[in-house]
Amino acid sequence: MRFSDFQSNQIVVQTLKAAASGRRLNHAYLLYGPAGTGKRTLARIFAEALLCVGEDKSCGSCAHCVKFQHGTHPDFTVVTKPADKNFILIDQIRRLREQVFVRPNEAERRVILIENANQMNLPAANALLKVLEEPPSYAVFLLTAESRSLLPETIASRCVCLGVQEVPQAAARNWLTERFPGSDPAEVQRAVIYGSGNLGRSQAYLEDESVRRRYEQALNLVKALAFEKEFNVVAALAPFEGDKTGFLRLLDDFDNILGRVAEIPFFPGEDAELKDIAVRLDPLRAGKMHDLIDGIRQRLFYNGNCALVTALFGALLKEI
Repeated sequence: MRFSDFQSNQIVVQTLKAAASGRRLNHAYLLYGPAGTGKRTLARIFAEALLCVGEDKSCGSCAHCVKFQHGTHPDFTVVTKPADKNFILIDQIRRLREQVFVRPNEAERRVILIENANQMNLPAANALLKVLEEPPSYAVFLLTAESRSLLPETIASRCVCLGVQEVPQAAARNWLTERFPGSDPAEVQRAVIYGSGNLGRSQAYLEDESVRRRYEQALNLVKALAFEKEFNVVAALAPFEGDKTGFLRLLDDFDNILGRVAEIPFFPGEDAELKDIAVRLDPLRAGKMHDLIDGIRQRLFYNGNCALVTALFGALLKEI
């Protein structure tokens, strides 16, 4: 992909495009915003442009671009959280610091992408801070995070911070219609609402049956609560008693639906699918459920027993 392929956040895109051409290039950039807004994609477009030697960056055809696209460019490094760990670890950042102070092999710059930088533990963040304070002249750091506030201010303050926003519903609908020609317009509209302006979420809804199925489970949970059908609440939660990852994703969908329900009294007619639910589930109760979800996420994050946490969640929902 090139900068021209990124359909939203044009101020951010133009800022990065100008930097890639050499105008006001900083040593560190932080792209922050909700998951699915395209931070990772935009960071990689920027990284390729920084390595490109063509006139229109990125040209897509020079040796640097070709290597980047094949994942073999020696001057591009990606740091992510290990699959079996909860954090990006200090050892990863120490290895990165050793690499950074080796001059580029082929390009004029060495580009480092730290994905979900908010997942660094404190020792790793402190180790990164040392190199951000005195980086080599050829190094450019790209960080992504779901929120600037999730990073230590000492890290964020040394970056050019650019918020990547969700797109308006009309723009999302047009983008999805072009990307999924022949799709049922009703399903496209549901994907738009599901994503709430987040193109990544909307695309996942249309492409992945498991996403649509999980959304239906979250919707069934909200309906069961609104109409006080206790057995249906238990049935909606039962499949997730041993599935921590699936349960966390269910919580995300459930929280998203609650937010839409809470908005309906103030914006009637915006969400016909949830209108009947909003009559029975007022914004105050929806807000209490939202607060409960945050606490449940924390319990799961700190390795709470998934079956017990799921049961606790159901019991606390009943109280609300």
